[in-house]
Amino acid sequence: MSTDKRVRDYCLRTNIDLILIGIIVAGYSYHVDAEAVDHNTTSTAENHEESQAEMAEHAVFFPWFAQILGIAVYYLLSRYARAIPFTAMMFLIGMAIGAAVELGPEDARGVAAESAAIWMGIPAELLLLIFLPGLLYVDAYGIDVHLFLKSFSQLFVFAFPMVLAGTALTALVAKWIFPEWPFDLCMTFGAILSATDPVAVAVLMNELGAPPRLRMHISGESLLNDGSAYVFFNIFRARFLYELAIPGVGEKIGWGLGFKKFFQLSLGGMCIGIAFGIGTVLVLFLLKHRLSGEDSVTQVVLTISMAYLTYFSSEVSGCSGIIGVLFLGLTVKAFGENLVNNAHLMKHFWEITEVLLNTLLFTLAGSVFGGMLVDSDKDSEGNERIFEPQDWGYLFLLFIFVMAIRFFLVFACYPLISNIGIGTDWREALFMSYSGLRGAVGLALALSLFSEVHEITSDSDSKYTDYTEKVFFFTGGIAMLTLCINAPTCGPVLKRLGLVTPTETRLKIISKYRLQMTQHSLTEYVSLLADERFYDLDFTVVRAHCPFLRDVTYEQLKAAVKRHQEKTPPHSYSHPHLANVLPYVISGPALDENSEAKERKSKKSRDSISGNRRQRISLSRFPILPSTRPSLRDSARGSVWDLRSSSVEIKMEANEERLIFIKALRSAYHYLIGKGEVESRGFLPYSLFKSLDYAQDKAARGQPLSDWDALCAASNSLASRVNMILLRVKRIFRLSKITVKKFHAELEHFGMLFLVQELLTFIKAHEIAEKAFKDLSQGDGNDELSQAENIVLQESVNQVLLAEQALEKFDAKEVQQIKSHYACNIILNRAAAYYERLSRQGLMSEREAGELIEEIEANILHTKECLDTSHTGELSDRHKMEKMPEDDWSLFHLRNSSVKSATENTKEEADEV
Repeated sequence: MSTDKRVRDYCLRTNIDLILIGIIVAGYSYHVDAEAVDHNTTSTAENHEESQAEMAEHAVFFPWFAQILGIAVYYLLSRYARAIPFTAMMFLIGMAIGAAVELGPEDARGVAAESAAIWMGIPAELLLLIFLPGLLYVDAYGIDVHLFLKSFSQLFVFAFPMVLAGTALTALVAKWIFPEWPFDLCMTFGAILSATDPVAVAVLMNELGAPPRLRMHISGESLLNDGSAYVFFNIFRARFLYELAIPGVGEKIGWGLGFKKFFQLSLGGMCIGIAFGIGTVLVLFLLKHRLSGEDSVTQVVLTISMAYLTYFSSEVSGCSGIIGVLFLGLTVKAFGENLVNNAHLMKHFWEITEVLLNTLLFTLAGSVFGGMLVDSDKDSEGNERIFEPQDWGYLFLLFIFVMAIRFFLVFACYPLISNIGIGTDWREALFMSYSGLRGAVGLALALSLFSEVHEITSDSDSKYTDYTEKVFFFTGGIAMLTLCINAPTCGPVLKRLGLVTPTETRLKIISKYRLQMTQHSLTEYVSLLADERFYDLDFTVVRAHCPFLRDVTYEQLKAAVKRHQEKTPPHSYSHPHLANVLPYVISGPALDENSEAKERKSKKSRDSISGNRRQRISLSRFPILPSTRPSLRDSARGSVWDLRSSSVEIKMEANEERLIFIKALRSAYHYLIGKGEVESRGFLPYSLFKSLDYAQDKAARGQPLSDWDALCAASNSLASRVNMILLRVKRIFRLSKITVKKFHAELEHFGMLFLVQELLTFIKAHEIAEKAFKDLSQGDGNDELSQAENIVLQESVNQVLLAEQALEKFDAKEVQQIKSHYACNIILNRAAAYYERLSRQGLMSEREAGELIEEIEANILHTKECLDTSHTGELSDRHKMEKMPEDDWSLFHLRNSSVKSATENTKEEADEV
């Protein structure tokens, strides 16, 4: 079984979806009504079991429905409203869901409403257990440990003194606005609002290229803030619950017990997290088979399992689960990062987990928030409304006070934090004050407090439920305001403060990268000219669609040819065909554009009269590839090895070798996709890979290699019609005005473009696969190929000849234009990949690379839609000869790049076989 197959199978056995669903379903035993368990009759027990099973089934719907909504929201925001935070939009959608659930009749709820209602009433402990471990581990594992340790003294000031001061000041403001609230509830409210969430800001800072010191201060502060805020939350929550006078609920905590509780929660959680982290590192070391897909997946499963077990163990031991998970992530990051076999798998898995949990948490919080707003119209037992209109004014007042407290605390500590750790300046301090968003952890804590009080209180204690409802209301409202006001404006604030303004030195570096990309792209263009498929590329097309190659000089071309020769092995080097390039890079007399236009018009007229046109493509359906004929198979390269006269052993061996060759073809297509010659999505890769599926089925039955016939069938399948329909719909929606004639011309051009690209890719893939097949067969030192291997290679040669004969049916001039546009796409894709590589290596910020890649994507789109048969500056053959250089270097390359057709080269290889 292949590694990919084993990895997929193992993923199915250990899927995070199943883990989360298992946690959810197991948690329903905690949510069961105590009265239902005491029912004595058998019929009641059976009904109860059926009800519980139905609840479990319905509960699964809401989280995955939220993910589908999240996908739609992401698509719309990323395309049309990038300034709006994703989490804020999910919160608003959740509000709509919660309002709809509360407004609908409770006894006539559908599956969706019932599922949302179940999640809106989820127990507090289960709520924290589902969301916090995964979100906190992502933050901890993504930290830069080196900078974290260097700035720890500053982060400690942010995390404990500032959080405690912020908790107290926020509590005083809350007590002033709501004098009826118990002071311990005010302190709990202050602890909840002390937890900051930098997710939206962190993404923005990475995109804009903010200074590493500022990124560390914001992310590190949030990391430790979560732990310290949770410690203070637990202490004051216990004091508040003790005031409810319910036996076994809450705890009377004085100063002495408070300090003991503080150190137990913080230091105890730290020790448990480090212990679990060391154990995780040891297991990561044992799973050291780097080439084993199962070991890599097991490492990922280990990290998520340890994150949830650390949280659970810390909470059971009376310690802070949040701090435990934080130090687990830091320990694994510091000592186990280099033990991870597949870093990309680990990174992408946790990114997916973070998206899943954030999407569900903000949707759920919005649902509870919206349900509260609708429910506020209902009167309580005291005939008083839960929410009054002035509460909205209090919300904005609280938001102003919370931001003012944030500014006051940061600048009060500024003299200290600017002189310890890695330092800071007033601009960074100002941005830290402004970017103190509230989000996931605060919402989870407020939601858990409301859920817990709602469960343990009766109607006589409904005022405490009303208090906690307001706590959640104001927490959700402040989180919403920070996400809708602060988050979208953080980018302009960063730029206004000059924290992301590129310096003159940085601009010179970016300019240097642009020049290197131009040299890289020119080398790639020269390598294409050395490929027999692209020997006749039209340089005017390349110059029109690749702006960075418009001003190529003679010396730059010589340097590119030299680089191409140096990076190509001598045995596979071939001289690039420069006949269509040299006339354009050498300065010469200006051309008479009018005469050139007349000459092109005359040539077009002659072509029209002589009927030298390509075969027409049907406008009503996808073009059909020319079908193969038996005569072509018989004439293609005279058969040296006749399979019918071969022995049974040779036939069986040929079957095995044929299947190996098909795998080599599949690998060749993937290689071409990775090199940018074929797009990874669309109908072209679909038809190519589908042809291999058909060919493999035939080869498994002992039939000869026939992927050309299979490609013809795949290209003319139902999917091709669907592809054309999608193209028509896309053109209708993208263009406001388009004539029928132009629309048909574009469809015709698309069909021609598709066919030529498909044929060129088919030929190149066979060339790569044949070389790989020969290298594999001759790997034992024996240069002789077996009879079965020769049979398979000859079948491949026959398939290539059929593709070349189909290509020759089209007009050579139009094929040249299509190949030139195709080459432009390849060059542009490789230029974009060059910038992506610089970004991954940390040499460019995401914003810098993104701006350059957007320019390239615009050129790619323009290239795909270009219908021009001639471009500015195109020379006639006579003018090309006049402007052809006569120096030794040019004459040498013109002599050595004498063009042979691909068919002639393939025949020569067949003679060798």
